[in-house]
This record gives sequence, structure tokens and C-alpha cells, in this order.
Amino acid sequence: MGFHDYAAIYAVPGLYERVFYTELGMRSAEVVAGLYAQALTEQGLDPAEQRVLDFGAGNGIGGTELRDIGVGYVAGLDLEPEAQTAAARDRPGAYDHYLVGELGATQSALLSDLGELRLTAMLALSAIGVGHVPPDALAEVLALLDVGGLFAFAVTPSLLPGSEDTEGQASGYPDFLADLLDRTDELARAEYVHRRYADGSDHPAVALVGRVTDAQR
Repeated sequence: MGFHDYAAIYAVPGLYERVFYTELGMRSAEVVAGLYAQALTEQGLDPAEQRVLDFGAGNGIGGTELRDIGVGYVAGLDLEPEAQTAAARDRPGAYDHYLVGELGATQSALLSDLGELRLTAMLALSAIGVGHVPPDALAEVLALLDVGGLFAFAVTPSLLPGSEDTEGQASGYPDFLADLLDRTDELARAEYVHRRYADGSDHPAVALVGRVTDAQR
């Protein structure tokens, strides 16, 4: 069983937490949710009135973080059906609605379902790395937010604008993020350690929080 064999990992209660949190010290959900909470305070927004999508929801750790900061409506989205099952098993009540599917040209029905949620924010509560989430999929979700909507997610440094990393450039993320940050208000940025690698070295990440502006629309 590999680190990214999520279907098999989610099938075993507590295994994801034991591997990624206890052994490897993962902390992105805490960091990203905390920055989002700070942005809500600074923008004068009531957490209880927010309708947030946890993009890449997994077994519900991010949903629990959002509930802990007082978010009133939390929806989850993941491409693994086993993730939905694990979230319902391990963290009942973390989500008001949980969708399963992968965004893309053939997923217009999923995008329509997301549009009906009237989202005020989109968060991805684990660090996005090369090959994890195509930028086009992230763009589709961000396009659902109205002016004033917030987004928060973390990426590995190789995906940031200006990166000279070959794989990072090939992913399309440096250009995507440069364009996104040019068309939105960046509210916060934080460097931190996402988790440890298996060899004990640090896996760095950068969390970003932004606000959709008129230019985004």
C-alpha cells in the first residue's frame, strides 16, 4: 500500500491519521483553516453565515477544522467514493453535503451541483503538489465564487509564480497562480511545513488566502 493509495487507506479506520498526522506530522488543514478564520475576522464576516467547499475533502479532517472555527455550512468534494464513506464513518456531521467526482469537461453535472450550493468560499486543506489537482479544476471551482468570495489553499513552492522547477512549470500552476493573484486581492501568505517526508526531511508549503474582486468576474 502506497502513500497515495487513498482508497485502501480510507478503508481502514484511523489509518490516514496514523500515517499522515501521527507519523508524518501533517498540519495543512490547521494552517489553512486558521488563515481563513483570520481573513473572516479581518473582513468582518460571520463564520456562521459562510458556505464553504472543502475541495479534496478526504475523510473529513478539513471539515472538522471548518466546523471548529464556526463555519455554518460545509460541503465536501473528493474524487474517491471511499473518502465519502470514510468521512461519514469517522466524522459524522462534519459536512452538510458531500459530493464525489472529478471536475473536467465531462463533469458539467457536478459543476452544476456545486453552483447550486451558493458558495462563499473554497478551501483546499491539504497542500497541492505536482500531479495532485489540475489548475483547470481549481479554476472551475473558483469561478463559482461571487465578488467578495474567499479562497484559501496551499501549494508546494515549486508551483508558485516565478518557479524555475521543471515539473512545476509543466504543471501550469506558476502561470495559473500568477494570473489568479493578479486578478484577486491576496489577503495572506504563509510559509510552513506541510509534513515530514518518509526520510524525516521537511515538506515545505506556502498557504495563500485571497478575495475575489470585480476583475475576477
